[in-house]
Amino acid sequence: KAAKKAEEAAKRAEEERLAAIVEQERLERERQELEEEQKRLAEEKKVWLETESKRLEDEKVAAEPFLALRAQTLLVEEQKKRDQEEWESFMACTHLPDVRKEADLSSYIALWQEERESELQKALSQAQEAINVTVALEGLVAQSMAVKDEDATAKYRAYITQLHKLIVDKTDFATANMLEHVDQYTTKDPSGQLGCQLSVPSEQLKFGIWVNIAKNLRLKSIDYPDLTLSTDIPRPIILQTVAVRMIHYRKDPYSPFELGDYLTVGGVLVIEVLEVPERPRTVKAHVPDIKDPGLWSMIRITDQTGTVVRQAYPQVDPVTGIIQQAPPMQVQYTLPADILLPGGAKLRVGRWNASLADGKGGWDEDGILNEEASLEAREDGSRVLTFQTMYLTALAVLQPRWACFPYEHWVLQPTAPNRAMLSVVLAGDMVVKFEVGSGLCRLREPSDEALRHLRSQWLPAMQLLQTLRHHGLNLLPCDDDAAKVSETMEANLKDRALEEATCLGISVLAPAFALSHSPANPGLGKSEVVCRVATCMDYQAPPIKRDSDKWRSILFRDHELRYCSMLDPSAEKATHGKEGFLVDDEGNNHAPPTVGLETRCFPLSIVRDRADEATVLRCEESSPSFTESVRVMLDAMRLFSFVSDAKPAPPAEGGEGG
Repeated sequence: KAAKKAEEAAKRAEEERLAAIVEQERLERERQELEEEQKRLAEEKKVWLETESKRLEDEKVAAEPFLALRAQTLLVEEQKKRDQEEWESFMACTHLPDVRKEADLSSYIALWQEERESELQKALSQAQEAINVTVALEGLVAQSMAVKDEDATAKYRAYITQLHKLIVDKTDFATANMLEHVDQYTTKDPSGQLGCQLSVPSEQLKFGIWVNIAKNLRLKSIDYPDLTLSTDIPRPIILQTVAVRMIHYRKDPYSPFELGDYLTVGGVLVIEVLEVPERPRTVKAHVPDIKDPGLWSMIRITDQTGTVVRQAYPQVDPVTGIIQQAPPMQVQYTLPADILLPGGAKLRVGRWNASLADGKGGWDEDGILNEEASLEAREDGSRVLTFQTMYLTALAVLQPRWACFPYEHWVLQPTAPNRAMLSVVLAGDMVVKFEVGSGLCRLREPSDEALRHLRSQWLPAMQLLQTLRHHGLNLLPCDDDAAKVSETMEANLKDRALEEATCLGISVLAPAFALSHSPANPGLGKSEVVCRVATCMDYQAPPIKRDSDKWRSILFRDHELRYCSMLDPSAEKATHGKEGFLVDDEGNNHAPPTVGLETRCFPLSIVRDRADEATVLRCEESSPSFTESVRVMLDAMRLFSFVSDAKPAPPAEGGEGG
């Protein structure tokens, strides 16, 4: 028995040894097959890359004359526009500088810098003119941003910053002169009570100042009916000889180029407590041999003469640095009629805090009683904001930069020669429509009264978007906004160079094709963009619906090669994207392979292969100014990065619900 068991054990051992050899041979064979397959795929990929690289390079060379002609035509069209603007500026006969001429602008700033205008009304008039100059400079900033000229953008912004500082300095100097001669501005009310209050309204700047001459304890508030501004006067102020100045800047002088997470809406209201210098003393003159030499006014001259001295509110103990207790002040003012406020959203008011952002300053809600803020819509259509603040400083209605994102859907469709309608659905189902033309665009919707003037005003694309932001509708996202919208959007934010190339290439199709968002695009990842296109040669055709079978998708990729390709019609079944896959509701992938695909450098080349001659000709002969407007709108609004992933990808196999 022992021998038999030993024999069986030896037999099993031999079988196991032979099985191990067979398994080892199988694994080695599979390894070799895998290695050969990888070599084959690598060789196939190498051949494909070489073939497609040459094809793309040949396509670029072939397209150079066409692209050069369009670039030259665009320069000619833009020069005609500049010539027209210069002629209109000349005919306007204004003494303000032509901001396109740097010598004129520099001379204007230098001369105004040297001037010391002490008369308040005249100084405020000059400040209003300077604000008009900054508005013109904002147009140049928009033009520079549209062509991504960072040096020019920085230069014009520096001029705007310099002018904003001068506006504040000149207003301060004239205010200081007024306070030094406050008796000239003192009047009596019908009851004989002395008082000093004056206001100067203008289009872009509202100025009001009250000087505490009488220390009337019964005075509870300061009202400026012509400025539609008012504020409480708390007891700590009524007991001091001080002035309270209120200035509403329609253009934000504190953060004109976006600073931090918030944008200001409706301008900035600056409320400050100012020291009142010692009032002039009237003395009788003593001049020999003159019977009545009259009275003299003696003014004390100090190193603070000609400057305003701001008092902190609440006051800070100079020894301990502790902020003293003070009651909040209620502020009430009418918001500008030309701003769009988000429906149903609670208004947020902030104060300028110069200590934030390492001393650069920023907007802060600390010290603002936002829970008690209210907005009253009155019968005349005005909107009156009431809030309480613990600080007297620069105050503004704040809007998060990302308030309008993500977009839900967008479509652009040609409506006339070199004309198209761009419709964008924002979060909350607000629809914004733009009429895009040759070099100029205008707003068509929303139809709110606040934006009525923009619906009849044609502006360059970037300037229109910048203007809309000034009126409370920010459609200019930046990369940092993606994280504020969602983690998914941040993870799938498109590579900026690929996004720019997509906007440039697809814009040339706008004269003859409708363009639209693809539901598969948001989840694809950073290196792939999908845009839907549909032939649209009939300008009178109704808007093409999302579920129309006319749509086809163009894929833009940047995987070792940057190229584009028309997707198979089955790709229109895809309802979402996930890590390079175009997935339908049943989980099928409709994405093309990354190797072996016949690629193109330009979407127009794809069209030439498939569309009829008339369609291609309309694209080729279109105005470069029109396609440039389309490019700027698509690129500036980031319509390939900031659209919501309406249908999230299903869970992976083996996960929940798998």
